[in-house]
Amino acid sequence: MKRGLKTCTTLRAAIIACVICAALLALTSANILFPGLSLAVFVLSSMPVLLMMIGLIAGLIPMFFCLLMALAALLRVGGAMLLGFGALYLLPMTAVYVYCLLRRQPFWHSCAALALALSGALTVIYALVQGMTGGQLYAAAGDAVMQSLDGLAMRDSLLYTLHQMGLLSLPQAMRETALVAVEGGYAFSAEAAQELTLQCRTLVMSLLHDLLPALLVSGTATNVLTGMGLGIYFGRRAAQKRAFKRDEPEQDIPDLGMPELRYWHIPRPWGLRIGILAVGYLIMRLPVGDTLYLLGALMWQAFCVCFAVQGLAAINFNQHQRGTRKGWRVAAIIAAMTVSLFQSVLMIIGVFDQINNARGLRPALKPRDGGEE
Repeated sequence: MKRGLKTCTTLRAAIIACVICAALLALTSANILFPGLSLAVFVLSSMPVLLMMIGLIAGLIPMFFCLLMALAALLRVGGAMLLGFGALYLLPMTAVYVYCLLRRQPFWHSCAALALALSGALTVIYALVQGMTGGQLYAAAGDAVMQSLDGLAMRDSLLYTLHQMGLLSLPQAMRETALVAVEGGYAFSAEAAQELTLQCRTLVMSLLHDLLPALLVSGTATNVLTGMGLGIYFGRRAAQKRAFKRDEPEQDIPDLGMPELRYWHIPRPWGLRIGILAVGYLIMRLPVGDTLYLLGALMWQAFCVCFAVQGLAAINFNQHQRGTRKGWRVAAIIAAMTVSLFQSVLMIIGVFDQINNARGLRPALKPRDGGEE
């Protein structure tokens, strides 16, 4: 079997990729309290990135093996329903990804196609779950959390931890009688436990209300850019190292024309169009219904993601200009993916970079009809 992108780059890379994927799936599904939820969150947030990176670093066959392992883990933990949702989420993205790689589609076109596949799958899943819950997804999720908490042997310990973290609170009138002595220690009284459980329900409903726009836009964009960017970068580096060590022709690992991070930018016409999405922030602040609020949230998320990426590229460009060490450049990228406050700062920097063209990447406007500017 000829080694390469269509099979596997090396047997060693394929084995390592499959072992890492299996270990991550085993760790996330080993959650004692909510194994199905933990695994579903991992598949939703990290599995697309892992598959994209494995496809470019180890090859397409190892990527398909990892996809099958993820689906098998969903079936084992959550049954046929969770398997169906996982397949609906991962299979279209994988098909689009393979098509873009084999047909050598341009980098930004590939990213847009993958983002549409992931966000489209999430939208379909959301619609299906809404139908299954009679249009009361958030309330149904809150009720499910309450039922799960009532059946947990560690319920009081979990509620106490959430209370100490400041996520839950007790009314002043309940605080003195909240804890009662039981065999082997203390537990919450029935009234206090009921109050904290109801607060858990409200907290879950509030989180889900804000989570959907973030998943559809910023979560999808982060997954696609991280998976494609890191996959291409490490895939090309691995191919170059193998060619150097073995003194053989370098394997054809496509980069799809991806520019270096410091040169990423929004073209001038698209900057104006994307800027209009900032109106979504105003919509979110108006007394509108759930549908309009969701539309405004999606618009605002898209605006923030686009200009946060531009802001990160501008900072990376400045770091290269100043000769900043690679470790600090990597730290800035990690902070951009994990720290929400840093993402807001990047968005502001991206807007300024778009306006003043400090990096000189966008050509100057030309006068029309040969007239003077």
